[in-house]
Amino acid sequence: MSTKAPVQEITTLPDLIAHLKAAAQVELSTVPLYLYATYTIKTRGYSQWAAGASAQRTLIGISIEEMLHLSLVRNLLIAVGDTDFRLYDENVIPTYPAPMLKREPELTLRLRKLSTDQVRNTFMQIEQPATPPGAALGEIEPYHSLGEFYARIERGIQTLRPVIDWAKAKKDLWKFQYHRAYWNQNGGSDHPQLIVDEATALQAMQVIVDQGEGAPEDKGLLPDPIVRTDDLPPQEIGKWQASHYMKFSDIAKGLDGIGVVLDDNGKQKYTIDDEEVIWPVLDDPDLRTVTADQPVKDLMEFSNAVYCYVLALLDAIYRTPMEALAPKDRDAFTDSVRYGYERGFIASMQGLLYPVCDLLVRTPLVAGQPSVHAGPPFQYYAFETKNPKGELAALCEKLLGSFPALGGDDGVQRQISLLPDIELP
Repeated sequence: MSTKAPVQEITTLPDLIAHLKAAAQVELSTVPLYLYATYTIKTRGYSQWAAGASAQRTLIGISIEEMLHLSLVRNLLIAVGDTDFRLYDENVIPTYPAPMLKREPELTLRLRKLSTDQVRNTFMQIEQPATPPGAALGEIEPYHSLGEFYARIERGIQTLRPVIDWAKAKKDLWKFQYHRAYWNQNGGSDHPQLIVDEATALQAMQVIVDQGEGAPEDKGLLPDPIVRTDDLPPQEIGKWQASHYMKFSDIAKGLDGIGVVLDDNGKQKYTIDDEEVIWPVLDDPDLRTVTADQPVKDLMEFSNAVYCYVLALLDAIYRTPMEALAPKDRDAFTDSVRYGYERGFIASMQGLLYPVCDLLVRTPLVAGQPSVHAGPPFQYYAFETKNPKGELAALCEKLLGSFPALGGDDGVQRQISLLPDIELP
C-alpha cells in the first residue's frame, strides 16, 4: 500500500499566481549560474569554435533560452491578471549559494567556474528529466523536477478554465506582454509569444519543459514546436533541437568542446577542467564578505548595478503597454517608447553586462595574486534615485581611472549613454 501523499493540485487563481511567481524566481535563479560559467571561459587566444559546437556558444544559447522561459512565465502571469510582479526586487533576486527554490531533494545553486563537476552536479540536476508519474508534489513544494512543477501549472490552467478571464487577456492584457525583440543565434527557434488563451498558455509551458529537460520519450531530442510544417520545404520537416539537459551532457562529455587547439595526437588539447582555458574565479562572490582591492570591489558593485538595471529595464517593458501590433503599424511601433525599452534590454545584455563581467573575471582580486580572480556577484543593488541609468553613468565614471577599458568609443561608458532612461516605480 502506497504511503505517498496525494498530489496537491492548483484549484484557485491565487494559487496559480503563486506557482507562476515561484516559477519566475526559479528561472531567474538559473541565469546567473549559466552566465557565470560562460564568462569564465578564456576567449582570447583560443578558438571557441570546436568541431561541433563550442561549450561557450552552447552556454550562451542556454542562458538566452532561460530568459525566454522567464518571459513566457511572466507573460502568463499577466494573462491571468497579475501585473504587479517585479524582478528588480530584493525579495525576488536570488542569492548564492542557496537551495533551488521549492526543489526536492535539495539542490544548492552556486556561482562557480565552468567545470565537469559544475555541469554534472548542478546544471544537469537543474534540468534533469521528470521522475516517473505518481511522485507527490505537495502544494507549491516540493517538486522533483521542473517538468513536474510545470505539469502541475498546466493542470491548474485547465482546472481554472472557468475562472481565468481569457477575454480580458486577449482584449487588454496582451499589451503588457513581451514578445517582439529577441535574439538567439546559439539555440533553437522558439521565441517569446503572446499568451491570450488556454492553448497559447499550455504551448508556452511546453516550450519551457521541452527546452529544459526534454521529453522522456525522445531522451532530449525534441521536435521544435514553433516550426510550422506547411511553411517548410520537405527536407526541413521534422526539425529537432536538443534539450538543455542533453546539451549539458554533451559539454560534460567534451562533445561541445573548449576550442580547436589540438595535442600531438590530433585530439582537443584542453577540456573545461584545464586551468589554461578557464579563469580562476572565486566561488560565490559576495560583496559583504570578499577580500579584494577596493577598485575591484567597486567594479563588482558596478556589475551588481548593471545586472539590476537590466532587470529593472525588463520590468519597465512589462509595465509599458504596447502601442501597436499589426504589421501596418510597424513604423509607429519602432518609434515607440516600448520598442526602445525592448531594444535597450538586448543591448544592455550584450553591450553592458557582458563586458563588465568579462573584465571582472580577468582581474585578480588582489594585485599581484593571480591565483584567484574576481567575478560578478549578481546581487541586489539598491539604486539611490529613481534614475538607474544616471547612477550607472556616475559609477562608471568613477571606475575609469582604475579600469580605462570601460571607456572608449565602443566601451561601457558609451553604451550606457545609448541606453533608454527608465524611472523606477
